[in-house]
Amino acid sequence: MKIATPSSLSFLSFVLLLVSLLKTPVYAYPNFIGYGYTSCTVCHYNAYGNGPLTDYGRALGASTISDDRWWLGTRDLNELGKKSGFLYSEHMTKRFRPSLDYRGILLKNNLGGEGSENEYFTMDANASLVVRLGPETDLDKFFITGTLGYAPVPRNGSDPDADTYRSREYYIGYRPTKNWGIYAGLMDKIYGIRIVNHEAYSRSITGNTMNDQTHSLLIHYTSENFDLGIQPFIGNMAEEEQVRQTGVATNFEYTVSRKFRPGFSVQMGESEFLKTYAYAFHARAGFGKGNSVMAEFGQVQKSQLKREVETTSRYWMVQTHTLLSKGFFLLNTIEYLKSDLDVESKNLKWGPGIQYFVIQGLELRLDIFNSRLYNESSNSEDSWDFAGQVHVWF
Repeated sequence: MKIATPSSLSFLSFVLLLVSLLKTPVYAYPNFIGYGYTSCTVCHYNAYGNGPLTDYGRALGASTISDDRWWLGTRDLNELGKKSGFLYSEHMTKRFRPSLDYRGILLKNNLGGEGSENEYFTMDANASLVVRLGPETDLDKFFITGTLGYAPVPRNGSDPDADTYRSREYYIGYRPTKNWGIYAGLMDKIYGIRIVNHEAYSRSITGNTMNDQTHSLLIHYTSENFDLGIQPFIGNMAEEEQVRQTGVATNFEYTVSRKFRPGFSVQMGESEFLKTYAYAFHARAGFGKGNSVMAEFGQVQKSQLKREVETTSRYWMVQTHTLLSKGFFLLNTIEYLKSDLDVESKNLKWGPGIQYFVIQGLELRLDIFNSRLYNESSNSEDSWDFAGQVHVWF
């Protein structure tokens, strides 16, 4: 059997990306730049996406993003927007915005090979509440938000008695003007492109996975021309003091056009055992209606202070979304990781996927990934994995 080389895989990946782009007329979902939304503040309370949706974000999801053919009642976009509140109802109060969220995943590794296994587990199940404390003319000017939910013990976790309930987010937000926002509490770091896949190299190697939130202060400025965030952080206070990372993260994006935003991010942190420094250049671009391509290139330097060992890693990621019909996207993703620049070993992962917003509050996603390890002496065989996700929110 002929073994694919890195160059042939890269060429095939490029062809897949090109096809997904040429099919076009030439939510914490940064790919929605394809609809002309360059900033997350329009749809999310969090300035960088993720977490509870604003009233506008809910209405947009119901009327513009999600498929509407399966609704038994009205398909009028205005009516769908009005009924995008909690449990598909109109908002019953001005001050409170409750929500429920569930995400589960079915994994099947080593497709067609020996020892292939199926595994289903809950990634996230939580309840959120936003309390809007602003004046009647701008209720979202000042708010408090928090989540509490089920957090499964990691599959490779060593402590079976670890807490399975936690809050991944709670903070106070104040927006004195339409351009400025100040947030304080527990939240994600603002590094890089916040894609949904928390196991992507761009998130895992930089320490920004689904349980890497930190207590921090975020200062955010947004305008038509650029977005800038500065976030000093002190680590998660629920962790032991010696492992808490304290430092700062920054994220800058510049508007070249309505659907093109290049930028860069920097993240520095230090604990008693580990010092990290990461930087990335990234860009998001939209094509036609709903189509997008996102790319990120970064480098991470980690110093183990007790052992005086330093490792430098490099990664890149490209992901495209092609809108096939309302709510239905074709995805293509390529990821590269060289975990140590001093070692001739690298990982390449690529694969297609589909993402379908069936109705407001229901998302289905299917992905197939091909992973290979290349090193100085030999190359691993192709490994194909399948992931099927269901995401429900009310």
